[in-house]
Amino acid sequence: MPLVALLACAAWVSGVARPHGASDGSRRIGSAPALARALVGTPAGTRAKASIVGGSDASIASFPFQVALYDPRAGSPAAGFFCGGVIIDATHVATAAHCIAGDGQGGASGQVAVLAGSSTLDPTDPGSVRDPVRSSTFDPRYSPVNSEYDVGLLTLARPLWPGAAAPSVNGVDTIAPLPIDRGKAAAFANPNATPAILATASGWGEENPAPGHAADYPTGLRSVRLPLVSDTVCEEEYATIEQPITSSMICAGGGRSHVDTCYGDSGGPLVVDRDTPARPPADYVLAGLVDFGNGCAQPGYAGVYTRISNPEVMRFLTLGIGHVAKPVGSQAKHKKKRKKRHRRRGRAPAG
Repeated sequence: MPLVALLACAAWVSGVARPHGASDGSRRIGSAPALARALVGTPAGTRAKASIVGGSDASIASFPFQVALYDPRAGSPAAGFFCGGVIIDATHVATAAHCIAGDGQGGASGQVAVLAGSSTLDPTDPGSVRDPVRSSTFDPRYSPVNSEYDVGLLTLARPLWPGAAAPSVNGVDTIAPLPIDRGKAAAFANPNATPAILATASGWGEENPAPGHAADYPTGLRSVRLPLVSDTVCEEEYATIEQPITSSMICAGGGRSHVDTCYGDSGGPLVVDRDTPARPPADYVLAGLVDFGNGCAQPGYAGVYTRISNPEVMRFLTLGIGHVAKPVGSQAKHKKKRKKRHRRRGRAPAG
């Protein structure tokens, strides 16, 4: 059974996060190259940064449902940033389970917050909102071994907007929900369609995937267009490292495109257009949540996302019944130790 390097949300060093691949010698994965895509800390005094591989600068008005997850104890969204998330209504954010999950149970209150309505982590945009997380749960089927059902749900302490009427995804509003819709996700995000459907991912994750490089985390939001990859092709790609691709996963990117999501993008959105011709962002449909990959933008390996059209994923996001998450700082330290213990076989990209 291969070890999936779950994008350990944050391993705290002097109270500040260190991005994966930083100078502490930590690597993206020890036993197998597959990995989840969250940040693992920054050296004390270093600003936490983030972006996407091969993408371009993006405005939050084009992705008003995108949020940054951060630890408010770090002092700022930039210093405490570790994952992305998707606003699905005024008080709920979908994200990856590996961003919030830890062994055992506990409360996440006061140790995770979201930044909404800002294109940049430092400085944050006028009108942006910082909202504490009141509670968080993750799918009870979630497997940290193979990343199956890697989905979590955050309940916010305050609504992100006043009143019952939600803002629109219209290219103007900077905070708006992207409601989950299993039927639309299945219809418009079919990975087996020909020609391949183009999807869009966004986030503040790392943008330079080259082995041995210095971590490169600009604070501005970025987005990237990438084709959905058929289930069969993705299964064949990941069979080479004994990583199962299951019905709760959908794949995108890979090939020779050199575009991908990367460290720090975990939990963020993968969207498709429902209209022809496309009318982004008004016609966006949520297709997936950033999960893991074999490195970032590595030839021959697509990125892997949690599939929104999966009925069990949809059921969890609708009901929110799952395991209560531990405080993020405790989880991160545990995950860092666990990865070191299991460095066994398979090649790993240099940190």
